[in-house]
Amino acid sequence: MTRFFLFIIAAYCLLGCNRVSVPTDGVEDIPDTPRIYPDYTALVIPPNIAPLNFDIMIPGEEYVSRVSSPTGKEIVVGGKTVQWDLKEWQELLDESKGKDIVFEIFVKDKSGRWERYRFTNRVADEEIDRYVSYRLIEPLYTQYRALSICQRDLSSWDEDLVFNNATHTTQGRQFCLNCHVPRNNYSDGASQIHVRHYNGGTLIMAGDSIKKVNMKSDSTLTSGVYTAWHPSLDLIAYSTNETRQMFFSFTDTRPEVFDLRSDIILYDIKEQTMKNVANDSNLLETYPAWHPDGNSLYYAAARYPEGVTPETEKNHYRDMRYDILRRRFDPETKTFSEPDTVVNASAQQQSALHPRISPDGKWLLYCKAPFGTFHLPHKESDLFVTDLETGEERPLSNANSGQSESYHSWSSNSRWIIFSSRREDGQFTHPYIAYVDKDGVDSKAFIMPQKEPAHYTNLMKSYNVPEFFVAPFRFSRSEITKALEGDAIPVQFRP
Repeated sequence: MTRFFLFIIAAYCLLGCNRVSVPTDGVEDIPDTPRIYPDYTALVIPPNIAPLNFDIMIPGEEYVSRVSSPTGKEIVVGGKTVQWDLKEWQELLDESKGKDIVFEIFVKDKSGRWERYRFTNRVADEEIDRYVSYRLIEPLYTQYRALSICQRDLSSWDEDLVFNNATHTTQGRQFCLNCHVPRNNYSDGASQIHVRHYNGGTLIMAGDSIKKVNMKSDSTLTSGVYTAWHPSLDLIAYSTNETRQMFFSFTDTRPEVFDLRSDIILYDIKEQTMKNVANDSNLLETYPAWHPDGNSLYYAAARYPEGVTPETEKNHYRDMRYDILRRRFDPETKTFSEPDTVVNASAQQQSALHPRISPDGKWLLYCKAPFGTFHLPHKESDLFVTDLETGEERPLSNANSGQSESYHSWSSNSRWIIFSSRREDGQFTHPYIAYVDKDGVDSKAFIMPQKEPAHYTNLMKSYNVPEFFVAPFRFSRSEITKALEGDAIPVQFRP
């Protein structure tokens, strides 16, 4: 018993010796915004987000940081690298919903004088979907062994591996996995993944089973590519794309991706059939997205300029501009109306891609750049929203940057978006989060938090295709491998 109490006393003494004290005497307030990395200043943040850890980029001899709630709860840490305690952070956010929390950074210079920097972040009332799935890939165009699909718990540091090509190739052969897309943010446990090259097909993961299907036929351009689950029926709209890449000798010019041809098809999961939805030979039709009521299908479409054919398109890729179209859908007959134009971007000498409608049905989110069908390499690419009731369009000025913003998805409550951005260095794509209020007004975007603030600087990989999930992915890697090694079920084409 005596030894036990001595141990407790020693532990308290150790904690007391390491306790960080907040400077109080002779502290000079600095009105400037502190230089920290990542930039987590002046944000709206979810009440269930992991701690905003950062490095202080201000020269100094000693550092103390404090974050406080409106009720006086505070967390204090020392050091140039600021890592908040996960449990204390969550308690602080829980009691600060709808209110501001205050961050203070104290820096002692060589003369022994302390300076204090302050900034605030507002904690939103609305939570963010807890999970996000993405693909981690190196900047390679021919190798897939280092590719992986992961899922991150945004309320903690937990990252689970969905599949990794490096350790789960089949029979030693390489293939490419991409586009892990859920139905309704995974609220019913359904998602799909495409498999390219060896043992190719599409993995449909719903209920308690995974099935691999082959949608390639003589009546379609290719198998399914970009994916849109119908919100309530067992239907998936896909684009079929004959894609090419152009590489340039200029050091400041990124590879350009373009479609020679692209159409939209509809896959019926129960019937194991597919049919064409939009296959106008004069149009390139791609990136489908359903309205949440299931009664309209949106997609991007471009017309070949006069005199341009698929064979000569590579010489005119800067002239290819996409509008966003909509077709009404009859769930009873599974038929579509003729298209109408929702976003006439080509009239503005712009190209609009990746239509995604907020789950509340109010906002159409997309990215625009001066030309092209693949905006990831276009630093001019910005995010826009259109009010589907009034038709008013506006850029997400607070969330955008001077670099490329591209693939994006909505949280299930329509208050948060996550998207791909190259604003860090213009080279690698990283996941950014932004708040969008009920009026469609966006807030400053912030990079997905990591335990180590230098995570993105040290990781030489890009994050692709971020998708919100409300629940963790529930199939094991061994179940995916088994499905990959099996034969693909052919899907019958019906005119």
